[in-house]
Parts: sequence; C-alpha cells; structure tokens
Amino acid sequence: MTDLVLDRLARQAENAPEALLRPACTLTNAEAWARSGGVASWLIAQGFAPGSRSLAVSAPDGAERAVLLLGALRAGALVVEASAEASLTFHVEAGRLVSSEGISLAALARCSVDAAVAERRLHVRGDTPARIVGGTCRHHADFATIAEALAD
Repeated sequence: MTDLVLDRLARQAENAPEALLRPACTLTNAEAWARSGGVASWLIAQGFAPGSRSLAVSAPDGAERAVLLLGALRAGALVVEASAEASLTFHVEAGRLVSSEGISLAALARCSVDAAVAERRLHVRGDTPARIVGGTCRHHADFATIAEALAD
C-alpha cells in the first residue's frame, strides 16, 4: 500500500500528538486526527467515497477548513472548487463552517469514528482523486506533506 498523507497524519497523531499540525495552526496532530475522523465518518455515512459524490469548501485557511479537508481525504471524497459541481458545499456562516444543509462542521467533528473510516483506507490509493486545485485534479499520491494537501 502506498504511503499517503493520511498515513503520515496517523503516524504524527501517534508519535507527536501534542505537536501542531502545521505552523500557525491551533490544532495539534491528535486533535486534527480525531476531528477529521468524525468528519470522515459522517461523510462516509452520507455516501462519499472514491469515485462518488464530491464536496466544495468555500472557506479561508483555518482549523475548521483543515479538519474538513483531512476528513474528506480520509473518506476518499473528491473536493472540487466550484459549488455548482459539488453534491455538498461548506461555507462560512456567522464565523463558522457549515454545510449547505446548515450542519456545523463542529458538530460533524464530534461524530463518533466508526470502523468504516479505517476500512475506507483500503479503498484509497495513490491514484484516487482527492482535490481539484487550480483546475487540475490532484490525486492522493500527489501530496507530499499535510500542508500541501491543505493548501488552496
């Protein structure tokens, strides 16, 4: 199995749980891992998987955006740039990241992590599409670092 960013994040959460996810970020590795697992569980329950539904994130860089993008990576969901191309969108409302249905990301991050998240890793490969950035489809193996996976 190819070593992907999500594998590195899992190791960082275990080996350096209190270290910051990346410079100038308020989340530790352990917090990012736990919260993104909750988001991934919810996305999987909603039918997000490699080659299925996509989501869009209209939010500035920050902890919530990082958790959402990491959760999407863990679920194997494709993150697209345009809301019109996505089956689910997240945007900033009253300073918080919420879904188009009004569900706050903070609530999703508290979802219990189920076995589907661990099992999903078996279906996410290096050539699985992860994000469309600048009109180019980036695959899981294209990201060398967590910071790169979270960049615009």
